[in-house]
Amino acid sequence: MAGWTFGAGSVVNRDVPAFALMLGVPARHAGWMSRFGERLPLATQGDGEATCPSTGDRYVLRHGVLHLETRGG
Repeated sequence: MAGWTFGAGSVVNRDVPAFALMLGVPARHAGWMSRFGERLPLATQGDGEATCPSTGDRYVLRHGVLHLETRGG
């Protein structure tokens, strides 16, 4: 299951991508979060990979869409 993270007071006025960190009024995509709640060091667009330091889950960003590729052990 994918989740979302919103900053206090954020106002959402459009669809939110899975694992997105949204901040501000109106809410803007500010980054990516793992299922555990760790901030992932990825740009909001483009391609990349990151691993959650707490769980070992591996996330893959392709064309601005983040997917949980593998779950940590």
